[in-house]
Parts: sequence; C-alpha cells; structure tokens
Amino acid sequence: MWGFVDCTRYHVAEGRPQVVLYKASLVVETSEKVALMVRPGQGKSTIMRLLAGIDLPDSGTVLRDEGGWPLGYAGGFHNGMSGEANIWNLARLADVDPIELSAFCYEFSELEDFYHQPLGRYSSTMKARLALAASLGLPARTYLADDKLAAGDDRFRQRCMDALSEKLADCGLIFIASNPRAAKNVCDRYYVVSGGEILPCEDYDHAAALLAASVDEDPADAEEADVPTFDLA
Repeated sequence: MWGFVDCTRYHVAEGRPQVVLYKASLVVETSEKVALMVRPGQGKSTIMRLLAGIDLPDSGTVLRDEGGWPLGYAGGFHNGMSGEANIWNLARLADVDPIELSAFCYEFSELEDFYHQPLGRYSSTMKARLALAASLGLPARTYLADDKLAAGDDRFRQRCMDALSEKLADCGLIFIASNPRAAKNVCDRYYVVSGGEILPCEDYDHAAALLAASVDEDPADAEEADVPTFDLA
C-alpha cells in the first residue's frame, strides 16, 4: 500500500511557505495504476522523493510498500564507472543476479560498445536508456515514475512502452506527471494536486480539465486561496 495520510510538506522561499501537500491523504494499492497530475514547479519532484523515502513530510505519514522502484532513475549512477559496472553495483544492491541483469541491460539499452565505457562519455539520452533498461530489468511490485515513461527516439520509446506494458500486467504504477497526456493510456485512477490537496477525478478528461483550470488561475489569486498559514518559528 502506498500514499499519504494527513501529510504536510512545504518549503520556505523568501520567508514564505511554498506548499506541496497540506494535510493531504491518498491510498494506493500495490497493483493499481494511478496518476498524480501536478503543475510544473508545484512539487512533482518533492512528491516523488516522499514516496521513494528520500524526503520526509513535515507532518503526517507516508505509506510505502516493499518492492517499489523509481522508473528510469539514474541518481545512483557514477560517471567514472562504465555502464556495465554501474549495473553490477545496482544488481548487488537489489540482490539480483548481476550477470542476468547486465545481459538484459546490454541488450535492451542498445548502447553496444558504450555499455563498457564510463558514463561520463554518455549523452543524457544514453544515460536515460541505461536507467530505463535497469528499471525494467529489476523485479518490482510498483513503479514510481516522474513525468517520463520512456526515452530516446520514437522506436526506442515504443520499445520501452511495450516492455512497461508487460510489466504492468503484474505490478502497479504511481505516475507523477505535469503532462496529462502521458498518463492517459497507462493509468486507471487520476488525481490532481492543487493548493496542497490531492483531488480525486472521475476520469482522465476530468483530471486534464482540472489541471488546465489550475494552470489558468491567476497566480496571486491561487496563492491567496490555497496557501495555509504556517508557524515558521
């Protein structure tokens, strides 16, 4: 089970609280496919870090199940090590067979000789392809995704989506997205994060319309209406 129970998380910028979540609650079963739509700059990465256990809420509880894995996460890679060495390190951390995972990543990423070269020589797209290959090669009960489900050219992106579709037959997905279209064909439940609240939506069209309406709000009006009062002492 994943989600939030009465969670509050905010940052202080220029002496004022910038609210990400305010007493927000959401419960997601391990196998569900759920989209959280968030306006750009309104805390998408913070919500991901909370669910991944990297960040902590100011109050409330974050629900985290076992077997969760960030999709396409490259934050643990080391630029001075080869792609192969990075995958071997990841396999040890995840307690899976490094030979099997490395063989999968070599084939899936299509990096060829670059797979054996330091990541410092990789382009951002090449690194993203390796990270996606690693995610799809690891066993997961729930994937956590931040705005992107695929990378590379159209052919490779389709390959990623085909592989992810197979994975999602047996596991869940929490997709935190600022582009609603990316979530349309992969999620069954939709929510919009606005003013610190997690608002349930009837379907994709309702969520896309609600997100668009929140973007069209006048920033001053939205700030006045949505930001609660915090004691920063």
